[in-house]
Amino acid sequence: MSRSATRKFSANEKEIAQLLKENEDWKNQLSYTAEEIHFLEKFLSADIFQKNILNLYEKLQQYGGQLESLRADNLQLTMEVHNNRYDIEGMMECEDISCEIFYHDEHLKLQQRVESFLKNFNQFKLAVFSHTAGLLRKSSKEH
Repeated sequence: MSRSATRKFSANEKEIAQLLKENEDWKNQLSYTAEEIHFLEKFLSADIFQKNILNLYEKLQQYGGQLESLRADNLQLTMEVHNNRYDIEGMMECEDISCEIFYHDEHLKLQQRVESFLKNFNQFKLAVFSHTAGLLRKSSKEH
């Protein structure tokens, strides 16, 4: 058995490994969200909806504006998650508990913001899909 396989990890190293895993999960979720935002922009601007629906254009424009805001929020959070990884790695350099607590608290604040953003984005998608599902053209012959 190799030395690395039998190595014991300190509580701090285990916590850091968990924080790094959370960070990686957020990075992946936000990357996926960026792809969903891109798809929704294409979806909302596509010529796939029935004609002569009252206020449809205005509602699609409103959703488009909300998407721009969500895109900006997603980009900001993605940068913060990227920087958070370095903060987590910096925890290894901490020499006292107050330093570790500071980084851990910052991580928890970011976690709350990421989770809140993802929840809001899911609610937005539900609203878009609920509103537009019945407005799709039934065939390509409908113009």
